[in-house]
Amino acid sequence: MKKVLHLFPAYKIGGAPVNVLRFIKGSNDQIINYAAALKVDDRLFADYLENTDDSFDVDLTSLKWKSFIELLRIVKKINPDIVHANGKGGAVYAFLIYVFYRKRVFYTFRGFHIKYAGIKHKFYVYFERLFSHIYTKAIAVSHSERELFLKTTQVKAEKVEVIGNGVEISPRPLPPEMRCEVDKYKLNIVTLSRIAEVKDIETMVKGLELLNDTEVSLHIMGGYLSVDQFYKDRIDKIIAGLSCKDRIYLWGDIEGAGDYVHNFDLYLSTSLSEGLPTSIIEAGLSEVLVLATDCNGNIDLIVEGKTGYLFPKGDTAELVNQLKQAIGRFGSQQQSEIIANNLRQMKMYSISSNVSKLMYLYSRKD
Repeated sequence: MKKVLHLFPAYKIGGAPVNVLRFIKGSNDQIINYAAALKVDDRLFADYLENTDDSFDVDLTSLKWKSFIELLRIVKKINPDIVHANGKGGAVYAFLIYVFYRKRVFYTFRGFHIKYAGIKHKFYVYFERLFSHIYTKAIAVSHSERELFLKTTQVKAEKVEVIGNGVEISPRPLPPEMRCEVDKYKLNIVTLSRIAEVKDIETMVKGLELLNDTEVSLHIMGGYLSVDQFYKDRIDKIIAGLSCKDRIYLWGDIEGAGDYVHNFDLYLSTSLSEGLPTSIIEAGLSEVLVLATDCNGNIDLIVEGKTGYLFPKGDTAELVNQLKQAIGRFGSQQQSEIIANNLRQMKMYSISSNVSKLMYLYSRKD
């Protein structure tokens, strides 16, 4: 069987680590899987160890000489047939590995967005173009992500495929401490978002403040990486100055957070950019109404008035307006149809479908 080494920044609940693990569990009877990333969450790392032939604790959150040498040793030891990079962190290390070991490389963006400006932006685009000559295929998780990537980088279109995330949920009751807080309010909003600038948590919390409804609470499930410490401190300071601060709950990383979404009334995404948001798929499968920004990734799933509600990214006033309208329509026939429409489309994003499409790419000779 083929051996695949998966690279991503850190073993941390959410995003790439969870989606990669789902693929690994679904493909273990067809390939031999390995993983390398920084151990942040012990339980998630243990899950990887249990489901891969071996998983390695290597800091890929930033470019480090020590991490690169360690990865070279790992590649020499396991001799993978394929190196599958996830996100920019994984991409940089996969590129460097290729210089020494000419393995087949695949690259999943996991939320491609334009982060830099000026010289940094030009360097980033140059790297993406250069890397495209190395990998066999790049994988966008949504059509809008693919379009943004091709427009930004001018990489050849035939180099990029679209394969949606594979998602599943197992609905569970809330932990007692969370249930106690949720029961205090008439309506509870939830988001599965890490505390990072691209998630625009600032707009989210300011929106709750301007909504000015003491019967509504906001529950944020998601931690943060060390690189986002400055933004986390900024959000903490903003929340401390809000009159609604007691109705904002920062629960941090919660294992299997998607299994809890059905306990809430509305799912909110204020993201500035997404690949294909797993959490919105989980909300759809949980039959929870979705209100989201009109960024790439979100618009592949949410159609205004059909499968949820959209508002312009970064627009706090419009967020509040949409929240008021959504709350005012709760229980209506229109919203019941929206939730049913969303549930139908989310059933397409199965783990088995994701695995079969990736396995097909792995087996192709191009």
